[in-house]
Amino acid sequence: MVTMSSSTTLPDFNSVAPSISQETANLPLLSAVLEGFVDGILVLSEAGTCVHSNQKGRALCRDLSDDGSATSLPTCLKTVIKHLLESREFYPEIPLVLTQELTSQSGHQIRARVQWLDFPATSGSYLLVSLENKTRSAHSSALLEAVQYNLTPRERAVWVLRRANRSYEDIAKELYITVNTVKRHLKSIYAKRREVTEAMAN
Repeated sequence: MVTMSSSTTLPDFNSVAPSISQETANLPLLSAVLEGFVDGILVLSEAGTCVHSNQKGRALCRDLSDDGSATSLPTCLKTVIKHLLESREFYPEIPLVLTQELTSQSGHQIRARVQWLDFPATSGSYLLVSLENKTRSAHSSALLEAVQYNLTPRERAVWVLRRANRSYEDIAKELYITVNTVKRHLKSIYAKRREVTEAMAN
């Protein structure tokens, strides 16, 4: 039987689990590296207690929570974690990674990955949860591509929305243009992208 605490808290890096050495857990370099990740990072004990979380991880958990709580693990993540815990009973030798696509309260698409994290110096195992904000990643990629393809400001605005999987109608409504104008901009963007791709191939 797998149980998850309903009051799992999300501490900052100053909170340390007793089973991890104080010297290792409080390394400033480790803290800086985890805070520097684009993704949200959570490290949980097998009991579901969060022993580490970076700022992005806490922010994404807050956005995934039904009540916007900043101190508890969202129910959707508890479910994924529960499945990984159960899977170890059936596949103890296989290093499984479970992935789940989630939608946050603000409408962002979040990819959650949960996997085992074994520390040789400790007797227990831990869970590593990484949370990728796919909506922000797509936005960043679109901005980079806008520079690569030498898009005009209006083409860039259309491309950013299109890369976020917005429909032609949604793009037209948000930018106060017609659907035909959206199609014309996208035709131009695809032509510029093709030119860049062919130039790189040659």
